[in-house]
Amino acid sequence: MDYAFQTDNAINELTKFKVSYSETFNTYQFNNKWINEIDEYYYYDKIDNIKKLLHKQLVNGLKHVEYLQNLLDLIWDKIEHIEKYKCHSPKFFNLYSEKIRIIDNYNKKPATNIGLFEKFKSGSEPIDSKESGLFNFLEFHSENINKFETQFDFEKGMLLHSVHMYCEALKNLYDFIYSIHMNAEFIDFKNLKLEDLEEYSPKKRKNRVCHVNFNKKGVALLFSILLEEKIFVLDEFNMEKNRYELKQFVEENFTYRNANNERLPIKTFKREYSEAISVDSKETKKQKEFLDKLIFKLQTRRNNTKD
Repeated sequence: MDYAFQTDNAINELTKFKVSYSETFNTYQFNNKWINEIDEYYYYDKIDNIKKLLHKQLVNGLKHVEYLQNLLDLIWDKIEHIEKYKCHSPKFFNLYSEKIRIIDNYNKKPATNIGLFEKFKSGSEPIDSKESGLFNFLEFHSENINKFETQFDFEKGMLLHSVHMYCEALKNLYDFIYSIHMNAEFIDFKNLKLEDLEEYSPKKRKNRVCHVNFNKKGVALLFSILLEEKIFVLDEFNMEKNRYELKQFVEENFTYRNANNERLPIKTFKREYSEAISVDSKETKKQKEFLDKLIFKLQTRRNNTKD
């Protein structure tokens, strides 16, 4: 059995990048899939299949380091190509618009997104992790997609979210293969079990949170400073994506203190973060006041540090 051929085919299929638009239904397809059919698990199911094929190839094949390097080159070339179109940013529509195909033929009619659009516009709470991830993403990009005033704006946002999830899944696959490649000399490939490969998969986030002794606005100011000064970096190459991922990371992993001194999960701080990076004179005054307090704490720490 030619497992290398099967693995290569599966990866080549995954790395296809095609966006289509249906004027009949006013919605998009991404890689021949309607955008409302793509959730956070869609690509990971495909990647799990690739892992199984790769495992068979590694057990039965030869020249593992060379083979893994070829896969890494293939995937990284695709990532670099996609990143040119700013796939994590609304700029994607300006850079990629000429490549979007108009389609008339389709295998099945898409489900409507009108109800989801109305729910998002009304500010209703998402019912599950799929909706929560989508709504957080859309809220972050709202200012640059016409504040989702129309159904068409919403469809564009959903497409961008689908592309974003795809890029993240592709990077996770790259990291997985890279980790195996870096440890190849220590791996007994002939006796490698499928479950052993999990050691090289991106680790799931532990259900832990970090408490911050600031109000929500203070948390936003603190992390905006750490980000703008490039002290905290989640994406070294894309500042807009770095900002989005840091915001999402803080929302999921940190708590703040409210006016009643209660500790609460942040969940979302879109408004506070927007104010934290604002150049409005009223907001810059608050930024300076926060910095003065932070500098005082650091100066006190410095003065108490013995030579």
